[in-house]
Amino acid sequence: MGFAPLLDHQEIDQLILRPHDLDFDPAPAQAAITVRQRSAPAKSCTILTSETLSGHPFFGGRQSATVAHRLHQIAPDAHIVICVRSQMSILPSVYMQYLQRGGTLSHAAFFAGPEGFGYPGFELAHFCYDRLVSLYQSLFRNVHVLTFEQLTNAPDLALANLSEKLGHTMPRLEAQDTQRVGASLPQALAPVVRRLNQTRVSTLNPAPAVALTREPGWMYRALGVAARSKAARSLLHHRPVSDYVAAHFATRFRDSNKRLAQITDGTLDLSGYP
Repeated sequence: MGFAPLLDHQEIDQLILRPHDLDFDPAPAQAAITVRQRSAPAKSCTILTSETLSGHPFFGGRQSATVAHRLHQIAPDAHIVICVRSQMSILPSVYMQYLQRGGTLSHAAFFAGPEGFGYPGFELAHFCYDRLVSLYQSLFRNVHVLTFEQLTNAPDLALANLSEKLGHTMPRLEAQDTQRVGASLPQALAPVVRRLNQTRVSTLNPAPAVALTREPGWMYRALGVAARSKAARSLLHHRPVSDYVAAHFATRFRDSNKRLAQITDGTLDLSGYP
């Protein structure tokens, strides 16, 4: 689409996210960006992009405001693009991603957040998007917000609008470019995945009582094959995580989504948001 990432995920982590608040210096990131910009393809739109720039959802997005200020120190004249997704669909997705990273908590325990004090965990407030959007609007002149639903339902229109705002011409998507990739495992398999995760070394479970494997790929491939079998299809329509989210959080984000609509001047279609 004509975008040229200037730093990869690891470099973004090392230069922007990982430094301690008392150690952060924007100069190394600025220097790396300057070098990469010189070799970027002509007419490309140079970008920094990583999901963790908005804060890690497993840990309450606690670093999101810090990162916003760091980005302002690094590139105060940058355009900011923020993509949001309906809380009713992103919360189940986050939990399934948590499982794929080795998590062992049930969805109810995960969404409940940390039991003790002093240790960060999941927080619903991270998905009150108006707060972070408002912060970026206070720091940067150009902040563009779009929705995941716009990108999936009408990608050409969403990208055309973004193209105009960025002053960057993007080609139209072809039909074969709109295939879904990286889809989560079926929610009905969550209890199975949780138990498999207790037998493998992972970021979220580095020292399991029984370590059968470090690489989970074969496990998920086996589950994926089983999930596609005719015998399993009827069972896999069950969506316990989505049902839990709808039952417990359907009204939690109502005020936040109203404020999001206001601060984006009504330009977003939030009809599918609670």
